[in-house]
Amino acid sequence: MSKDINVLDDVFKVIWERIRAATDLIGQLREERRMLTDQLREVEQSYADRLKAFEKEIIILRSDLMTRDQELKRLRAQHTQLLNVNGHHSFSEEEREILKSRIRDLVTKINSYL
Repeated sequence: MSKDINVLDDVFKVIWERIRAATDLIGQLREERRMLTDQLREVEQSYADRLKAFEKEIIILRSDLMTRDQELKRLRAQHTQLLNVNGHHSFSEEEREILKSRIRDLVTKINSYL
């Protein structure tokens, strides 16, 4: 019977060591899971922050695009208006007189060289 007790004692020691090893492994795995969960949260937060920054940048760029588009439409309208203006209305009376004077001066200079 003493031999049986020694065998049982040895079996219980082996079981106890395996239980202790399993408990240690479970503790390590829980710690690893906690660390991975923390890392995942950090990565998710980083991506969320980057997404918000990109969304803000998109809003700014859209606003800038709309402003430039409005400016382009305004400039096209002005361009069209200038192209459609009748020749008599394209210069003011004073500008026409100045232009006539310059043309007369140029004709006079050309004639003096001939």
